[in-house]
Amino acid sequence: MKSLKYVFLIIIFLLLFIVLNYYVGKRTFSRLSEIHKINNKVFWALFWFTAFSYIIYGMLNKYFPKYLSSPIMYIGIYYMAIALYLLMLFAITDILLIINKKFNFFPNIKDRSLLFTIIFFILIIGLIAMGSFNANNSYVKKYDIKIDKALKEEKLNIVLISDIHLGDIVGNARLKKMVNEINRLNPDLVLIAGDLIDSSMKPFIENNMALELGNIKSKYGTFFALGNHDLFDNKVEELCSLLQNQGITVLRNDYKLINNSFYVVGRDDVSASRIKATTKELKDITKDIDSTKPIIVIDHNPSRINESAEANIDLQVSGHTHRGQLFPFNLITKGIFEDHYGYMKKNSFNIVVSSGYGTWGPPLRIGSRSEIVNITLQKGTP
Repeated sequence: MKSLKYVFLIIIFLLLFIVLNYYVGKRTFSRLSEIHKINNKVFWALFWFTAFSYIIYGMLNKYFPKYLSSPIMYIGIYYMAIALYLLMLFAITDILLIINKKFNFFPNIKDRSLLFTIIFFILIIGLIAMGSFNANNSYVKKYDIKIDKALKEEKLNIVLISDIHLGDIVGNARLKKMVNEINRLNPDLVLIAGDLIDSSMKPFIENNMALELGNIKSKYGTFFALGNHDLFDNKVEELCSLLQNQGITVLRNDYKLINNSFYVVGRDDVSASRIKATTKELKDITKDIDSTKPIIVIDHNPSRINESAEANIDLQVSGHTHRGQLFPFNLITKGIFEDHYGYMKKNSFNIVVSSGYGTWGPPLRIGSRSEIVNITLQKGTP
């Protein structure tokens, strides 16, 4: 019964995918034809290959050499973003044309069709350029957070990084840049809140990315908790082992007391049950903790806020949402999560959700920005 449900959902998805892409293709053909005559069969052959290229890559990349699979991947991921905004532009235009037929706001609108076509493609190019800049040029987002409990340290300088998505797109050059950016902040503590890898361990291993992560310098070390993408390749133990060999502490539903001053707790992502991993409620993980000391929780997905608030947690750090990554998905994440981005306080509980450092799919950010989070944690004045 469950397998039939999945088959039904896949069929619905494919039908919707084909219909929406046909609409985008038809409108694109019409617009391009206004500039230059195009062969109908050649256009549609190229269009459908482009539309399905990311699916083709996902199915065949293990069997293709990289010099063939990489171009197909890049065609597919950029097409996803371009198609999204073309779909929005074409839909808005068609709705306006329907309204105009009734009310005739713009009598000469057909005479300006070529102008609209040029404007469309200028907008798309501008969006892609802006999105590429936002994705590849991170900034430091700072938060000063005061908690009720005392630390041994006067202030704790924490760097939070999440959703790096290391792989074929976010590679060693970007990783090295990130490590240098983190080290310039001279952190006491570095927290990696999941989705360290994109979906496959292969590029992570081949490019010795764990070795580069080991170059992160901090007073009390680097701590990592699993995100949903870290589970995709079913090689969690290998990932954890590689990180631990570089001195990175992996916390899987576990905690560590640091300097007899504060605790760091790491939770497996909420999706961990799909690999039949043992899941624990936060209150069970923290039951033996000295609750008079500050407790920091790394939980990739910010969907379990209430559980953290009820468990006397002082600070939770999360990622996962990417702040939508591409507009209008930021409106969707805002509707799904109580805190989809930034800082929120509930009584004595504090949470910071990062938009992340890397990207999933298109290496673009429109409506969000690649970031490293720098938190100054200290006891507040009574």
